Amino acid sequence: MTTPPEISKANILAILKYILVFEGEGFEPGEMVTDRGMPYYSYNNEVLNFVQDLYDNNIIYSFDWPAWEKEAENLYNDPEALASADLDTLRKLLTVHVRKDRFSEGHLADVIRDGHVLDILRGLKGLVGFRS
Repeated sequence: MTTPPEISKANILAILKYILVFEGEGFEPGEMVTDRGMPYYSYNNEVLNFVQDLYDNNIIYSFDWPAWEKEAENLYNDPEALASADLDTLRKLLTVHVRKDRFSEGHLADVIRDGHVLDILRGLKGLVGFRS
């Protein structure tokens, strides 16, 4: 099993700013582009910056995410379990969603749009001691 790289409170705080972005009235993560051969999802700058910040702050790390995908699906479908998830679990969830987007165009947009990424970010916020 891969040991996740250490992260600090500052690493988590660096990505919490996206709560306000994703909560914004009418926020759309981007759009599906279908007019140039193979369809692809074109993310807006906020989402591209979010993903970069996840990497830059060691939130996303290398592990066998396909083997863990069933657990991610269970947490997606069980808000109570997600609400009590620990730091490593929340990091794994973000890793799964970002990596899965490479194989399923628009996956990250879907989990941003439906509020799942916000729930993960709120879970991280709770772990560093902030109240909503």
